[in-house]
Formats: sequence, structure tokens, C-alpha cells
Amino acid sequence: MKRISQFFYQNSNLKVVFLTTAIFMGYLVLVMIPKATGFEIPSSNVKSLGMSFGFDEVDIIAFFNARTDAMIASYINFNQVWDALFGLIYGLMYVVWISVLFKPFFDRVGNINLIPLAQVLFDWLENYALKTLAQQYSVDGTITPSTADLASAFCIIKWTFSGLTYIFILVGIILLIVRFFRTK
Repeated sequence: MKRISQFFYQNSNLKVVFLTTAIFMGYLVLVMIPKATGFEIPSSNVKSLGMSFGFDEVDIIAFFNARTDAMIASYINFNQVWDALFGLIYGLMYVVWISVLFKPFFDRVGNINLIPLAQVLFDWLENYALKTLAQQYSVDGTITPSTADLASAFCIIKWTFSGLTYIFILVGIILLIVRFFRTK
């Protein structure tokens, strides 16, 4: 892990930040949003289970009940392919951001630049559990409570790491501003 962390500290710069951010934004707008329309219900409050901070069996059943078989198949595909790629893209973008912001302190902060990869891992685990639930629901109209609880736990952990990532980025920006004014 230390080698990977050091690789990002050494190779991340503002050009890479802007490039990864542009790729993130482009993928979000050109791929994620269009692919999500295959299972979204315009009037629904819940566009995707993974966008909420946890959910329960009732939420999952209601989500699937409101969708056709084709929409559930689209949701499975979305979680397996498009959201998995999105996790990799946003994870790398956040690693680069934190690496650039904390580069002057890398010897003191260690591997914190890799924290976004934990978010990606739990996003992937959540996607796998949701895919499993969707496939089961498609077969027999039921879901396994333990898998539902696991998917929800993965979702909560994912969002916790997401919050931690944003805190690190905010702190990094504040430190950058402080360093800027100290040199003036």
C-alpha cells in the first residue's frame, strides 16, 4: 500500500487533477445519467438504492415492485458494469485530489490518499449485493433479508468513506490556502 500511495503522491499534479475531474464529469454526464434512465421512474423519490444512506427490506421490495422486469434487468446491468466503472473513475480522481493537496505533508499523513479506494471497494460490494437481490427478486419475487442488510451496511460504509474523503479534500484546500497566505 505504501508504494501505491507514494506513486500517487509523486505523479499527481494539477494537470492530472483536471484530467481525472474532466473524465469523472464526462462519464457522469455522458454515461451514468443516460444508463440510469433504463430503471429510473421520473416521479420516484428513490432513483437508485445506492444513492440513499442505507435502506431496508421494505425499501428494496418497493424499489423492485415499482419496476418492470426490463427495468430490473437494466438496474442489474447498471450495477455490474456502469457503476463499477464509475467507482474506479471517482476513486482515482479522489486519490489524485488528496495526493496533490497533501503532497507537502505526505511523510506525516501517510496513506490517507488511498482512503477513497475504500469507498470504491464498498461501492463494489454494495453493487454486487444489489445485483444479487435484483436477480433473486426477478426469479421469485422475494429477497434474502441477510443480503439486504449486507447491501445496506455496504452502502452506509461507502457513504461514510465518501464523507471522509470530502473532509480530507476540504482540509487539504484549507491547508493550501493557509500555505499560500503564509508565503505572501
